Amino acid sequence: MGFNQILIQKAEQKLSLWTIVIIKVSVIIILLMKAGCGDGAPKRTPMSFLGFFLVSSLGSVMKEIIDWLTGVEEGAYRLYENAACIFQDDKELADLLRQLSNDEKLHYDVMCIAQGYLQDLKALNPLIELDEESKHKIERPFLEFKRKLESGELTRKELMEYVIILEFTELNHLFLYIINALKDRSKKHFASAALNIEQHKDRIRKFLENKPEYKDFLRRISQLPKVLNEKILIVDDKGVNVNLLRAVLETEGIVDSASDGNEALKKVETGYFSAIVTDVDMPFMNGIEFYSKAIEKYPNMKDRFIFFTASNDPERITFFREHNLKYLTKPTPINIIRSTVREILINKGAH
Repeated sequence: MGFNQILIQKAEQKLSLWTIVIIKVSVIIILLMKAGCGDGAPKRTPMSFLGFFLVSSLGSVMKEIIDWLTGVEEGAYRLYENAACIFQDDKELADLLRQLSNDEKLHYDVMCIAQGYLQDLKALNPLIELDEESKHKIERPFLEFKRKLESGELTRKELMEYVIILEFTELNHLFLYIINALKDRSKKHFASAALNIEQHKDRIRKFLENKPEYKDFLRRISQLPKVLNEKILIVDDKGVNVNLLRAVLETEGIVDSASDGNEALKKVETGYFSAIVTDVDMPFMNGIEFYSKAIEKYPNMKDRFIFFTASNDPERITFFREHNLKYLTKPTPINIIRSTVREILINKGAH
């Protein structure tokens, strides 16, 4: 048989294969169209059925991602839970592991809720699909962590190494991909989950601080990508205060600033801020005047304000309390500043 004849034969085989596929798909479509053509049934065209198949396919991709994430998050919270029991003689480490387990349990619960929103996700054209190599890459450190933990071979430093490795896997990006896709569907569940991831990172960071043996781990976790895109406005006429608050709050969202009430008022007129942290005593327009003018235009902004005051002036405190406003007196501990801002962000996300 000549070379040309071989090529022709192969081409005929391929053509026959595609012909069979096309015929089978056509038969399926015709049968489905007939099934949907009863009295009162909407008319369906071949293209509408093709769209149905495509949407179903996209939905199955998202379902596969969510199902896999649900399993991994369940494994993670149980793994941290077991590690806390094994390292219970080290109270600080055991407490961290229990907190991480609680965080992962929340992530597991959120993925279970996400399964109920699969219909909404069908409209989302997924950028990726899971492949075995990528799944194995993420699952491998979990399995190694579990094996060493159960064998009693795991040291404290190795334990923290695995914690950092797990924080750097694509697992977190996939989780956030689903969360961000669903935030507008249920802010109560999905916006608060994004905030929890920042708290999750914070717990690890606080544990690592002031421990020279974990210096490299602290540097690595500081390089984790920012999760939140909530905007926070700091209003203060002293640049040193603005810079300090920016450093404190940069893990909570995207921070902008204004040097007085006038400038802040212009910023809230042209952009949305989820939280506004303002000093009271400023030239040109003080913090209370800024607040009054802002809510006059935007009444829903009322619950997003936090006031900083150096004075315990009874009239000022009465104003805050009568209007049910959050305020902090100078000086305030860093963790209180962060938790107060987070409270506003969480409450905002739940509405």
